[in-house]
Amino acid sequence: MRKYRVATVALAVLALSAVSACEKTTGTGGPITCAATDPICPSGSLTLGLTQPTGAPTIVPGTSGTSFNVSGSSYVITGTTSATTLGYWLLVSNDVLSSWGVLAVSGGVYGGEIPLFCGSQRVYLTFTNAAGRSYYVIDINRTGCTGPSAFRVQLSWVGDPNSDLDLHLLRPGGSYATSNDCYFGNCTGTGLEWGATGAAGNPVLDVDDTDGYGPENIYLNSGAESGEYRIIVHDWDGTIGEVATIKIYFNDVERARYTSSPLNATTARYWEVAKVNVATGAITAVGNYSSSAPVTLGAPPAWVPITK
Repeated sequence: MRKYRVATVALAVLALSAVSACEKTTGTGGPITCAATDPICPSGSLTLGLTQPTGAPTIVPGTSGTSFNVSGSSYVITGTTSATTLGYWLLVSNDVLSSWGVLAVSGGVYGGEIPLFCGSQRVYLTFTNAAGRSYYVIDINRTGCTGPSAFRVQLSWVGDPNSDLDLHLLRPGGSYATSNDCYFGNCTGTGLEWGATGAAGNPVLDVDDTDGYGPENIYLNSGAESGEYRIIVHDWDGTIGEVATIKIYFNDVERARYTSSPLNATTARYWEVAKVNVATGAITAVGNYSSSAPVTLGAPPAWVPITK
């Protein structure tokens, strides 16, 4: 696993603008809808009963307050809890579960990184023990963005909560693990410059999730190139049995969804998912699995394994 979160946490805290300092661990809660394919939501709905039972885990965020403006594409959350097992964050928009992920716990300290959509969203932090389930509720407004992206691809997965899968988006004609491939090594933060500086068609990876289940999102706000972008998933740490899901969105409307066979370190370390022509809206399933990185559609490039 990669270990470079300390600097990221510091930057995220600096980017926050607190709006309210009132703690919010209780409330009326209510039902939200979600995809029955999500492991955290097998019935297709969740009821968030926010009255904390006596003895349920404490949740104390490292940054006080429950309402923030955030300028970045993700929010790093850390804090302390009396829980001894992992928890979850749930991102809810208009009473729909948009995404979720794991809050790892070690020595009473929890942490996670939450990809954000443009505008307002509500995040629930939740942990459980024998006494019941507790929640902490945070309202986040992501600023400095212009609305739905023309194209977005999202990776999530299930299996070992410490597993590390990576999302790659290759530009038309691009090669794996180069400047023509948007991935963790070059595309977080300000993203890549695939056109003029600051051009709308430049991609950005919001999060490199290194400890299970994602999601990771790559965005193109507008100005996509002609030709086919390629979507590839890499089982970076070679964990056996991880099952990945790719969702493809145009203007924040889901257009396609693909689920992998179990990945492994030998025959299925790489999953080439699909080719997408963003300009025309055409999506072509590929579904190839391999032990080495896929090559370009043209002449095969020299391939060097990625190190982290």
